[in-house]
Amino acid sequence: MTLIIYILLFSSMFAVSTSPIIARYLHHLDPILISFWRMAIASIIINIYCLLKGSIQPISLKAQNKTIIAGILLGIHFALFYSAISIMPNNIANATVFGTLAPLFALFIEIYFGRKISSQLIIGLFIVLSGSVFIFLNDFSFDSNLINGNILAILCSICFAFVFIISDQVRKENSSITFSRYLFSYAAITLLIVSIVFNIELFSISSSDIKFLLFLGIVPTIIGHSVFYYLVKYFRPTIVASIPLGEPFIASFIAWLLFPGQILNEFIIFGGITTLVGLFIIIQSKEK
Repeated sequence: MTLIIYILLFSSMFAVSTSPIIARYLHHLDPILISFWRMAIASIIINIYCLLKGSIQPISLKAQNKTIIAGILLGIHFALFYSAISIMPNNIANATVFGTLAPLFALFIEIYFGRKISSQLIIGLFIVLSGSVFIFLNDFSFDSNLINGNILAILCSICFAFVFIISDQVRKENSSITFSRYLFSYAAITLLIVSIVFNIELFSISSSDIKFLLFLGIVPTIIGHSVFYYLVKYFRPTIVASIPLGEPFIASFIAWLLFPGQILNEFIIFGGITTLVGLFIIIQSKEK
């Protein structure tokens, strides 16, 4: 595996880990509003880039239909994820643990479709999920808010798993920039429709909110997610979907530095280190 791939892997992991941190700064905004502007900003930027570079490429009708489905699921994913964080703002680890279980569901989907899975990938994923369990034990509770937040986070992981499976299919014949352009646009349209249905004021934001929304659109989305869809052409969906599993630990550590009252204890630290070890084993498993 080349050095550039390692750099892309860990850069994308760090980039997406900033998402729940920014969500804390935007806790006063509706989760759907945050999700819409994140997707809309990313879509606008990537479309402008393609126009300036003259690299707008059409995709087949079959790929278009699949990308529409992926865009709808990605929009729902973000709406559910930010809703989970809004329910438990002081427990970012808890929200991100369940919000990053996409590789587990992606694994089940790959097995269902008959794809062979290497033992190294299984071992690495088991270690990663074991680390996630330790992080979850940090604040295990039957509190209704935590239970509701965890359910939303699990649902968002299922949506994300299907996004990776679809991206694996579409990327076989299309570039990552083309796929990301359509994907982010359809996600933004989906969230726009949802906001209209639920009567959400998308422009009820302040000037200070704008800079954080811009950050979400650029760093965790264009830098983070676009790299995912680039890598999925070279790695199976379960491997790429595992990258965000480092997010709970990284996000919790950053949040602990920034927000008073944010939890960071031995469960999160041990679970985080275990997760990173498991991720290293996963990315060493066979490529496509």
